[in-house]
Amino acid sequence: MPVPQPSSPLVADFDILINQKLLSVEQDAHVINVTVEQDLHLPSMLTLEITGSVSRATQVTWMDDQLWAIGNQIEIRMGYANDLATVMSGEIMSLEPEFVANRAPSLTIRGYDLRHRLLRDRQTRTFIQQKDSDIAVQIAQAAGLTPQVKDSLVVHDYIVQANQTDLEFLTQRARLIEYDLYVEDKTLFFQPVANANSKIMTLSLEQDLLEFYPRLSPMHQISQVTLQGWNPKDKQTVVGQARIGHEISLMGGEQSGASLVTTTFGEAIALIIDHPIMTQAEADQLAKAKLNQQVLELIVGEGMSRGRTDLQPGKVIELTGLGKRFSGLYYLTAVTHRYKSNRGYYSHFQVRRNAI
Repeated sequence: MPVPQPSSPLVADFDILINQKLLSVEQDAHVINVTVEQDLHLPSMLTLEITGSVSRATQVTWMDDQLWAIGNQIEIRMGYANDLATVMSGEIMSLEPEFVANRAPSLTIRGYDLRHRLLRDRQTRTFIQQKDSDIAVQIAQAAGLTPQVKDSLVVHDYIVQANQTDLEFLTQRARLIEYDLYVEDKTLFFQPVANANSKIMTLSLEQDLLEFYPRLSPMHQISQVTLQGWNPKDKQTVVGQARIGHEISLMGGEQSGASLVTTTFGEAIALIIDHPIMTQAEADQLAKAKLNQQVLELIVGEGMSRGRTDLQPGKVIELTGLGKRFSGLYYLTAVTHRYKSNRGYYSHFQVRRNAI
C-alpha cells in the first residue's frame, strides 16, 4: 500500500486506465489535476483536468478521442514513484470542455462509481416478508453489481419503495438500521457502520497528519431513544428502547455522547412515533441504530494528510498528538484524494467519533 515516507523524497504519481488500458505517456503529460472524492452517502466521483495541445492544428481533435466516450470504464491509481494502488474505478459520465480565444482548450472529465446506476429511474414497489439485506441483494443484482451484504436479521412484513430511485431507497433503509452503503469496483456493500473495528493506521501531527479541525458538541446528543409502533396482528403497542450501554463501541474513549449529555445536562429522550413499527425486533433494531447514529456525531472533524491510498471511507483510523480529548480513534466517512501537478498528492478526510 503506497505510504509517504517523509524521510525520503516524495515523488507523487498516478496512473489512469481507460477500459483497462493505461494512457500513453503523451496523453498522461496533459493531465494536470486528478481528484477522487469518496463518500459513504453519495456516489464517489473522480475528476480529471486535461490541458489541450499547444499545436493549433490538433488542439481540438484530441477532445473527440474515443478514450473519453461516455460510459467507458475508468480506473485511477495513485501513490509514489512505482508504488501505486487503485483508489477508485467507475464509468465516465460527464465531459466539460472550455474553449477560450487565444488559449489552448481544456477538458474536465468526471466519472462516478457504479452507484450511479441506482439513480436511473424511480420506482414504486412493495417488498413482502424480506430483510433489508435481502432487498439490497435484489437491487444490486438488478443493477449488474455483485452484492456483499451483512445479514440485517429482522424480517419485515412489508416495505414500500415509494417513487424513489434505488439509491434513495437503499440509502434510507441503510440509515434507518445504521448500515453503510457503498460500491467498490463492481461490488455493492451493505454492511453495519464499522466504528467498532480495529484501526487501520495511525496519523500523527508530527508526521503524516498536516491539518485537523474537530468540533465537539453535545447539542444533538440523546441519552435514550424510545420508538412506539402498533402491531395490527396482535393489536398491541410495540415499544423499542435504547439507552446508555447500547453503544456498539466507545472507540477507545471513556464517556459516550449519551453519557456526557446525561451527566452534564440530565436525561434527553428522543421519542419517535412517526415511523411505522409493527414488530418488537424491528423496534429494538431501529432504536439501537438511532442511538448509535446520534452518538457518532459527538465529535465531527475534517483534516488533511500526505496522500495515502489506504485512507478509505468506512475505516477506523487513530489520530495522535492532539491532546487527550481529541486524540483517539475516528471513523472515516469521506475521503478526497487530490493530485496536482504543482503540489503533489494529498488526502483530505472527514471523520466522526462517539466518545471522549
